[in-house]
Amino acid sequence: MWKKMKKILKKIIKLPFNIVKGITKGVVKVIKMIINFVSDIVRAFGRMIVLIVKSPLLLSIQSYKKAIIIRDWLIVKIDYLDSESAKWHKFFKALALPYNGLLKLGFSPQMAASFLIAGSTVGTGVVVNETILAERSFSNRDAGVYLAPSNMPNSELEEQLQEEVTLNTLRVVLNDTPVEKIDISDVNLGTSYASNGQPSALPSGQTTAILVDGNNTRIEIGKLTVSRVSCKTLDMTDINANKISVLNNQADGLSIYQAATSSIPNLRVSGGNYMADLLQTSGGLYDRLHIAPLDSISSSKVYVNELNLTNIVSSGGACTFKGLDVGELELSFSRIAGDSSLVTKALTISSTVLSANWDVSGNIEVLMGEVARKPN
Repeated sequence: MWKKMKKILKKIIKLPFNIVKGITKGVVKVIKMIINFVSDIVRAFGRMIVLIVKSPLLLSIQSYKKAIIIRDWLIVKIDYLDSESAKWHKFFKALALPYNGLLKLGFSPQMAASFLIAGSTVGTGVVVNETILAERSFSNRDAGVYLAPSNMPNSELEEQLQEEVTLNTLRVVLNDTPVEKIDISDVNLGTSYASNGQPSALPSGQTTAILVDGNNTRIEIGKLTVSRVSCKTLDMTDINANKISVLNNQADGLSIYQAATSSIPNLRVSGGNYMADLLQTSGGLYDRLHIAPLDSISSSKVYVNELNLTNIVSSGGACTFKGLDVGELELSFSRIAGDSSLVTKALTISSTVLSANWDVSGNIEVLMGEVARKPN
């Protein structure tokens, strides 16, 4: 009996301790759970921060890889197009070989075209050249009569002026339409033109290789530039200008009369929406260059804003400029010679040439004959 009571008493005594021990274990377990929960949250938050930091870099890498794919695709296409372009360039260059070969031999563009047309047969590559070259044009260095600003020859005027021009004359007819610019460069005129290797003279009855003439009216030019021109003689008469520069020319005799006037403005030509744009040609062989309105024109003036004659070798005739009203006229770096005599004046600017401002410098007299039509 006593033993049972002793066991019960021990259990009663241990009960508070067991309760405390159980509570302690529970508290510890809860604390561990809280710590694990907080630790999980901290780790998840850390992973989120790392992902946020890395995402732009990952996106950049992915974008770069896609850009490389697109770049490589474009390069393949560009290489293909370059290859095809080179093939077409060689193809058309081969088609033009007969035409360019005739030009290098000294034939004019229209004569080279006529040879190719006459020699072509149906079913050959020359027929392509015939189609391309049949159309004459100012920009293609073809002789003819051009009604400014048209780039194509005027058949009616060619018929009307047939006694004045030949198949090798470059004739520019000015009319009521103002022209922004006429640019002629790198050409040979006069006896420098060769047909089938034989030199030809000026057209019958003509004495000028270059003629810029107001004719029965006047040509108003904003700026006239005559540079690196070779002439047998060069004459300027009946010209009104605001400024004339005669610079660094060589001549077999000089006669420059500097007549002053104060009534000429430094003009430029405007035509608004109705103004023609451009007549331009570079290179070519002609027997004569003539820029003028027709005798029958009723206008008091025709208008060109800018007229450039550059690197022109003429022979067999004079270079004459007359009947002009000019804002600025420049004659420079030209060689004027014909007879190896300083007594006769190769370069002449007469007393009828009037200007408010003159700049005459660097010009020298040199004994020399007519400039060779081409280098030996």
